Amino acid sequence: MPAGETNWRRSLPADLVAGATTALVGIPQAMGFALVAGINPIYGLYTVTFSTAIGALLTGSSYLKVMLSNVLAVSIYSVLAPVPEADVPATLFVLTLLIGLFQLGFGLVKAGSLTRFVSNAVLTGFVTGAALLIVLGQLGNLTGYELPREAIRILAVPDLILHAGEIQPQAIAVGLLTIALVLVFRRVPHLSSVALVLPIVIAALLVGAVFPEIALVGDVAAIPDGLPLPVIPDLALAPGLLVPALALAIIGLVMTVGITETTPEPDGTIADVNRDFSGQGITNILCSFLQCAPAGGSLSATALNVAAGAETRMANLISGALVGLVVAIAGPLAELIPLPALAGILILIGIELMNRPHEIACICRYSRSGRWAMVATFVSTQVLPLQYSIYVGVLLSLAIYLVTSTREATVVRLVPAGGGMFREEPAPNRLPGGRLTILSVSGNVYFATLRAIERSLPSPEGAEGAVVVLALRGRVEAGTGLFRMLERYARQVEAGGNRLILAEVDPRLLSGLEGTGAAAAIGHRNIFFATPIVGESLMEAIRAAEPLVREKE
Repeated sequence: MPAGETNWRRSLPADLVAGATTALVGIPQAMGFALVAGINPIYGLYTVTFSTAIGALLTGSSYLKVMLSNVLAVSIYSVLAPVPEADVPATLFVLTLLIGLFQLGFGLVKAGSLTRFVSNAVLTGFVTGAALLIVLGQLGNLTGYELPREAIRILAVPDLILHAGEIQPQAIAVGLLTIALVLVFRRVPHLSSVALVLPIVIAALLVGAVFPEIALVGDVAAIPDGLPLPVIPDLALAPGLLVPALALAIIGLVMTVGITETTPEPDGTIADVNRDFSGQGITNILCSFLQCAPAGGSLSATALNVAAGAETRMANLISGALVGLVVAIAGPLAELIPLPALAGILILIGIELMNRPHEIACICRYSRSGRWAMVATFVSTQVLPLQYSIYVGVLLSLAIYLVTSTREATVVRLVPAGGGMFREEPAPNRLPGGRLTILSVSGNVYFATLRAIERSLPSPEGAEGAVVVLALRGRVEAGTGLFRMLERYARQVEAGGNRLILAEVDPRLLSGLEGTGAAAAIGHRNIFFATPIVGESLMEAIRAAEPLVREKE
């Protein structure tokens, strides 16, 4: 028997258990997130059926579960809120198609490395803000009072207070009971896998017997039986959705990178994020024809997949197939689910998503720029449509990078500590006369940091007989700005009868030094090129500089 077939047979029991577990949890989650997105819950079920199964075959990660996630759901709501209800399905399918095209493009150009420019502080502010929107958005379903669809959710609380007379105590009781049952069942070992499903069943039975006036899923959307017929997205709607679709594609990919990097493959390696991008893109493109909402990597569902014992990508394929089987056989039963019960589960998920005090405290304590970026991103999620908040976050991340790298770009002094080692010290403000000063550039060298680097170079004013060795190892992509700065400093140093020596210079910089006149100002004999041995060029430059200092003396 071939080895591949043997491995498949060996892992199948574990994958069946994991697939069944994530399917049971995924059904109420998919319906709940669809309500968060402001769409018919059936589209959430279609998504967790087809996107999870197709994504299992196409993404790079073996464990990544592709479905309608909580953050994507809030973002979709922001896009669809102004759309007339009759046009929501057609708009949704076009949005799914465009997001897939953008994600596929990101994967093809291997844009995975670009996600590092979204800082953790910005991502924390964004996810926390999105989680708060989930909680606020479900207050209406929890209390039985219907909030306006287009209302800004931060105003949900005062709106509820103004309409306190319309709140249903029975709805609140059902929602709180559902939350309590979920928390209790999670602590029971044999019930943890059904901790989301069983409370909903109990709530449905309770409402049917005692509280028939409480709103059900069937009151807001019809859940047909069977799987969907293919549709062709209306591309005439595409122009108005390009900007939000790009934002949602970025959101999905940033979340996916975080999941992939924290969920190693069975052999301990990290999956190719660019293949994840392409796989998600193709998945969304195909699923847009199957009446699906935009899908992306789900952190909680992926973590559950691993915790349930999944060994291969077959677990996600089984999960999608099982959800599809339930939809095909018993789809209309979902209409009996009480809205307060789903709201309770979503509020619990939102609170757990916001529960990251240690991470927030670390950002506030150790990163001043990150602290303000986190706060600004969080505020933007509450006052702007969520799909535009990610643009705010990306711009803030780039600003943090530029400001931080500019602030950290400086020149340090290297003091010999014996054995070819050096101790770093702040560079002196002025060159000490008659002495050798060894310097090194610390931080990134590019056009925005050159001014900070030049200001931190010791002034040669008043110095006599000083020799400066400046190490430039690793400074390859310097540009003409660096060459002109070195030329200016060399002329300043030489004007006082001192000497500038460059060490660890990449040979590829020679033509630039010559073309800008820097090599002539410094002198070719004072330029020592880097070798594969770190420090060899620096030590050679120091040996050449020591006799010059003695001559000056």
